[in-house]
Amino acid sequence: MAPAKLRRHLETVHSESKDKNKEFFVHKKEHLLESQKNMLHVTQTINEKATEASYLVSYRIAQAGEAHTIAENLIKPCVSDITKYMLDEKSARHLSTVPLSNDTVSRRIHDLASYVKQELVACLQKIRVALQMDESTDVTGLAILLVIVRYPYERSFEEDMLMCSPLPTNTTGEEIVNKINIFF
Repeated sequence: MAPAKLRRHLETVHSESKDKNKEFFVHKKEHLLESQKNMLHVTQTINEKATEASYLVSYRIAQAGEAHTIAENLIKPCVSDITKYMLDEKSARHLSTVPLSNDTVSRRIHDLASYVKQELVACLQKIRVALQMDESTDVTGLAILLVIVRYPYERSFEEDMLMCSPLPTNTTGEEIVNKINIFF
C-alpha cells in the first residue's frame, strides 16, 4: 500500500494511535504474534483432547459391545445436554468438537485393536508361550480356528485369544501352522 494511503488509514480509522512512536507498533506486533501463537496452542490442545476423548468413548463402546451409532445418536446429545445444564454453552461447544460419528468410532476401535495386537505380538515374541488351538463352527456351519495363548506376565499367567480365523472345509495340520505363522 502507498505511504499516503497508509497514513490516511491510520489517521481516519486508528486516530488514537496516530501520535504513537515506532517502538509502540513494534511492541504491539510482537504482542499480537505471541497471542496468535497462544491461540494456536490452545486450539491444538482442544483438538488433541477431543481426539483422545473420542478414543476413550470408542473404547467404552467396544467394551460394552454396543452399536457404533450409539455415540452420535445417544452419547453425544446426552453429554451436550448435561454440559449445557451443569456448566455453560461454551463448554458444550467445546464438547461438540469430539468426533463420534459411526465411521470415526469404527476406525478408533480398529486402531485400538491393532495397537493391542501389535503390543501382544511384540511381547509374545520375547518369551515362551503355550498355544491352545480349537476348531469350532459358527451358526452357518463355517469352521473356525480359535487360538488361545498362555504366557507368564508379572508373577502370574495371562490368557488371551490370539486369533480367530475361518478354515477351509478340508484342513490339514500344515494349513493351521501356516495360519499361525502368517499371524506372527
